[in-house]
Amino acid sequence: MVGFSSILGQIIIYTTIYSLVALGIVIAGRTGVFNVGGEGIMLTAASTGFMTAYFSGSWLSGYFVAALTGMALGLMLVLVHEYLRVNQFVIGIVMVIFGAGLSDLLYKIIVGVRLQAPRAPRVPLIRIPGVSTVPVLRALFNHDPIVYFMYAATAIAWWFFYRTKIGLETRAIGELPQAADVVGVHVRRRRIIATAVGSSLIGIAGAYLPIFVTGTYNPDLSAGRGFMAIGIAIFAGWRPQRAILGGFLFAAVEVLSFQLQLSVPGVPFQFFLMLPFASVLLIMVVFRRFIDFPASIGKPYHRE
Repeated sequence: MVGFSSILGQIIIYTTIYSLVALGIVIAGRTGVFNVGGEGIMLTAASTGFMTAYFSGSWLSGYFVAALTGMALGLMLVLVHEYLRVNQFVIGIVMVIFGAGLSDLLYKIIVGVRLQAPRAPRVPLIRIPGVSTVPVLRALFNHDPIVYFMYAATAIAWWFFYRTKIGLETRAIGELPQAADVVGVHVRRRRIIATAVGSSLIGIAGAYLPIFVTGTYNPDLSAGRGFMAIGIAIFAGWRPQRAILGGFLFAAVEVLSFQLQLSVPGVPFQFFLMLPFASVLLIMVVFRRFIDFPASIGKPYHRE
């Protein structure tokens, strides 16, 4: 049971990364903005968030700057799309390339090359009394603050979209923006806000890697997880509650691939590294009939 709890705890940590990125994509997608630049946002936020945490000695400041970084890049995407009418997917691809280069450039300029890799400040763990003695619950709840933030963000997003009038209007934008506009909903403003909020969550997920998971910054730290989160958002049917389920599923595949590398030494480790990506394709094929998209996603909207 101890071994199972340890593995489950690792899965929850990686679930946090996948779920926050997927949730950010879902929030923007509900207004018709398909943010495919999550990988670039993660990398840039990982760099700025880690450097802020390292130089300030505050992990909280690191996450705050990472959220602002994600928000800034998200605003760049949606403003260029809405005002200059550039295709969302083209902007997203450009953002991935831009973020990959900018993240390393900023780190090289500000931190430089050092003999010993800088380490992020220690993030405290929040231990819930009475839970630490229960193996499975301990793996689910005795974690750092960002795990609890992920739980809360998912619950709030679900409540907003399915239990509030503003959330219903926001979902209507993703389906038929013309109808939402007719009843007085400011489509462009909602798209900008949703993309900014969603991208800030992606930024926090990016900073979570160097601040907590690895403790230091490395180039290409996200390792394609931003792309996999796109598959999770699609698998989730653009529903927040299913995004965390998809995040858990893909995190489990990744953690188990790590375990298999240790327990099956005769197989090249590259085979296990590709398992999470192969699982995306497999799941998309298996559940293709249940996949649904907001009707206006990826499509610009402008008043005639």
